[in-house]
Amino acid sequence: TYALPVIARIEDHPLVGADGKPTTLFALTADRMAVVAFIYTACVEAVGCPISHAVLHGLDRALVDEPTLAKRVTIVTLSFDPDRDTPERMAAQRALHDPRTDWRFATTNGGAELQALLDDFDQPAAKLRFEDGTWTGLFRHVLKVFLLDPQHRVRAIYSTGFLNQALVLNDLKTLAAD
Repeated sequence: TYALPVIARIEDHPLVGADGKPTTLFALTADRMAVVAFIYTACVEAVGCPISHAVLHGLDRALVDEPTLAKRVTIVTLSFDPDRDTPERMAAQRALHDPRTDWRFATTNGGAELQALLDDFDQPAAKLRFEDGTWTGLFRHVLKVFLLDPQHRVRAIYSTGFLNQALVLNDLKTLAAD
């Protein structure tokens, strides 16, 4: 057994759901544990967003075999590229993964709303630019997936070397046992 200490507390933030309707982070996570991943759908980094999606996809499937735990968990995929990752695009991502559990996809309206969300999670994401200042279409970002408890406190942060389905599932079980 092990403990997952509180790392930080997350505030509520306005979001736009894959259905195009306004929502908030707390409305998506409710009073459940949440696995929150920041992505952008145009990501081409082999060990970036595609890995995050693959792990979340596997976690979604593994939670099906743990129905009691699954009722206490929400998976949330948040885009930090709201200009391209529109609600329609996030809905397409959701359809692609065909969730078996409560897996939500959302974005923001951009600007200050997005920056406040990224700052709260300490999630860096910056547009990569050519020498002339034009945007390459890519972001410089660190792959991070966050485990939140029902009180919206960060209890684990997974990055490339530690992001795997078995670890996240075990950490969810550990939190559920608290």
